[in-house]
This record gives sequence, C-alpha cells and structure tokens, in this order.
Amino acid sequence: MFSIKLIELKSKIIKISKKTKNRGRYKMKINVLTKKLTSVKTELLVIGCFEKEKFNQQELDKKLKGEITKAFKQKKFEGEFKQFYSISTLKSIAPEKILLVGLGKKKDFSLEKLRKINGLISKIVCDSKIKRFATTLSDINVKEKLEDKVQTITEGTILGNYQFTKYKTEDKDKINELKELIILSNNKAIAMKGVKKGKILAEAVNYVRDLVNLPPSDATPSYLANQAKSIAKKEKIKIKVFGKKELEKKKMNAILGVSRGSSQEPKLIILETNPNAKKKIAIVGKGITFDSGGLDLKPSSYMLDMKSDMAGAATVLGTILVVAKLKLSVNVVGIMAASENMPGQSAQKPGDIVTAYNKKTIEIINTDAEGRLVLADAVAFAEEQKPEAIIDLATLTGACVVALGYSAAALISNDDKLKKSIKNAAEKTAERVWELPLWDDFREAIKGEISDVRNLGKGKGYEGGAITAATFIESFVKKVPWAHLDMAGTAWFIEDKEYSPKGGTGYGVRLLVELLENWK
Repeated sequence: MFSIKLIELKSKIIKISKKTKNRGRYKMKINVLTKKLTSVKTELLVIGCFEKEKFNQQELDKKLKGEITKAFKQKKFEGEFKQFYSISTLKSIAPEKILLVGLGKKKDFSLEKLRKINGLISKIVCDSKIKRFATTLSDINVKEKLEDKVQTITEGTILGNYQFTKYKTEDKDKINELKELIILSNNKAIAMKGVKKGKILAEAVNYVRDLVNLPPSDATPSYLANQAKSIAKKEKIKIKVFGKKELEKKKMNAILGVSRGSSQEPKLIILETNPNAKKKIAIVGKGITFDSGGLDLKPSSYMLDMKSDMAGAATVLGTILVVAKLKLSVNVVGIMAASENMPGQSAQKPGDIVTAYNKKTIEIINTDAEGRLVLADAVAFAEEQKPEAIIDLATLTGACVVALGYSAAALISNDDKLKKSIKNAAEKTAERVWELPLWDDFREAIKGEISDVRNLGKGKGYEGGAITAATFIESFVKKVPWAHLDMAGTAWFIEDKEYSPKGGTGYGVRLLVELLENWK
C-alpha cells in the first residue's frame, strides 16, 4: 500500500486518503505542448524533484518569490519518493497551483517508479476536483528515453485514474473525471509517440479491468464471445466461436464437463491477428466466468471474488486488442476457454472420468480444480495451430497466492528460451513473474491410477499445488515450447495500489505486448 503523505496548500493541510476511490475508464485528452512552463494555462502544474538535488527552475522560483526554495529550506519538502507539496501561484504565473512531486534518490529511479508516481498524481488531482493539469515529468534528467518516459506517464495517469461505475445510480454527479493531461516537452513528435502507445496499452488494461469487475450474471461465456466478436469486427481480426454443439462435435469433453452444472453454454473463442506473419504465437486464457467450485463447493467467503476467475481470458482479449491497434508484425492466436463451474443437477462429479480433446483420459478428483480442465482442451487445440510457442494465463491456484502473495505471477515452463523472454518482458513492464520448477516429481504426482492423468496431485492435493496444476496442463502439450502464468494473486487486488485498483488489475496485458513486440 502506498504511504500516506501530506500536501500543504498554503491555508490548509490535505491528507491523501488511504481509501482513495478508483477512477473511471473514459477518454481523457492528452496533449503535448512545447510552451514555457510559466505560460501554460492550467489548474495545476506538476514538477518533479529528486531527493537531495538542488531545484533547477530558478526563474519559476523567482516569480513565486522564493516559495519553492523556502519549502526546501524549512524541510516541508525534500524530494522523498511519494512526497507532495502544493503552492498557490497567486496568479503570478499562468498555472494556478504548483505541485512539487518527490521522485526519491536519482540512483534508484526507474520507469516503474515514474508509473507509480503518476498513478498517485492522478488520484490526488481527482480528489482535488481538478479537471486539467500539466506535467514536466517527461523532462526529468535521467537515462531513460523521452518516448519511454512519456509512455510511462500516460500509462500511470490513465491507470491510476480508473474506477468502475457502471452500476452506480446515485451521486453520479460527484464522480470527478480528469478531462485533460498536458505533457510539457521540447520534442513534441517523439513525445506524441509515447502518448499514443501509452494510451492504447492503458485503455486496454482498463478494458480488461472492466471485464473482470463485471458481475458474473452479466459477464457470461456468451458475453465474452460477443465482446470478442465486437473487437474482431472493429479491428478486422479473424474469429471463430465454438459453442456447445461445436465443442461436442470436436469432443472437447474437458471443457464440456466443467460446464455441465451450469445453465450457461460454454464457449471456446479463437481470435487471430496478422495471419500472414512469419512468427506465430498462441496465448490461451482461462475464462471461468464464475467458479462456485462445482459439487466440491467453495466456502462462501472464497466465492465472492470468483467472478474474477476469467481474468486470464480477459487478458488474452485485451492483448489481442493492443496487438491489432499497434499492428505488431506477429501472428497471434488468442484462445479463450469460457465456462461457468456450477453445482447444477447435471454437474460433473468427483470420480468421473472424461476424455479430453487429445484423447487423454482425466479422473476428476476435485471439481474445484476446473481451470486446468478447460485449459487442457484449449492448449491441445492451440498446439494444432502450429505456433512457435504457447503461453497460457490463468487465475489457477490459491497455492500461488500462498507462495507469492499479490506481488508476482508464477512462471512455469518447459523451455529456457521462452522463460528468459517472459522474464525480460516482466522486468521491463514491472508485471512481475517468479519461476517455479518443473520436475519429474510433480509429473508423477498427476499420473492417474485408473486414467491417464488426475486433475489434482496425489497426497492431500495441495502439496506444490501451483506446480502440479501447471504440470497437468503441460501434459496436454506434446512438443511446442510452453509457458504457464498463474496470475491468481496479480489479477485481483484486495486493496488499492498506486496505479492498480482494488478488484481487477488487468495484469498481463503490458507484459504480453512487450513479449510479442520483441519476439525473435
């Protein structure tokens, strides 16, 4: 959780709330100007300062009659990371207020810190009922390229400004919306490139957040299919949707088995970008739109946020959207395995045996281990599309949250080169992953006694649970390099962070886009 700081506004002290509200997904204008900062007409001008570095905007300080120097001398502001100090300009310059922003020690600076600070700034701006503000943060003197800095500022501002208000009917007039961000830069052309990419990425992440935050009565498998169709039509993407009849015809019994207890029809949604590209990658997402646990019913306290169990599929859809908008020169096959897991009268039972799409038999040990079942059919189908690699994403196991908390997704893969590429993308985007081993011990744990495999490891079932779940999925991949990302802890937050809200986070979109953009 971000730390609480104080903002001094001449006449009063304002505390940044620990319970800062989530911001909205709407089209914010972002402009780049080359004006002098003292002449920009705006409600607020943001200026970044590193800790223990001399303030270098002497002309500005002079026009403010030394107020900035005074703040440093009196130690009201020292440039510590996430420290904020506001000064009224009293109409001595065009901006109405100055917000000094602490960037911390220069040697510790990173683009992720810049993203975090901009997420916080957007929250402060909205809490202060400010509609438009300008920032000089793209011009801070660091090694990072201008385009990357501007992209990061854009991402942080849009992501930090998110809120989910679709079902709000009261006090809608009290919801403040940031209308415009002005980025001050000496190179408008390069800066605008950063704005364009940052907007595409951040708006796609917020779209994924919206999908994950929707109630499960609305975000059904059919809803996801319709969303995919809408995007495919708009972006001119190839799409196929297999409903129950098509799944039965193809004998995708692992997906069908999970859906048996639900009145909602399962869907396998296949999208494809740039089919003529030389490089082909498959990304596969778990799309359990609500997970009750099936007949192995979850405790009620564990069920409330199970609308988020389709986050992997939502991330696949958001990634496909960005790939199309950025026109990446790679053929991406996005597969979403969508179903509910409910305890209806026809529900799959512990002890059942199903024959998957690739003819492998599965004993159902526990109906709450359903995500790996829908992914089994989906990755087997993905391999038939002859990709260079398959990456699946899923909110798969509570064991992953126990191991890694909410800080990183678990990475498990059968290919060193693929693992390295994913780690590099994770490092660049700060969407962290942590590798877990894939040893034969875990493969032994999912071998069946009366079937080929079992959907829960031997023993009590939870030992090495994140790994045995991934190993089960791996058993449905024959030869293609494969990686699994268990995003159970990173796809859904239980509290706000700097630019990630409580609820759906949109994790994985930026990571996958970075990976695909640099695929070799």
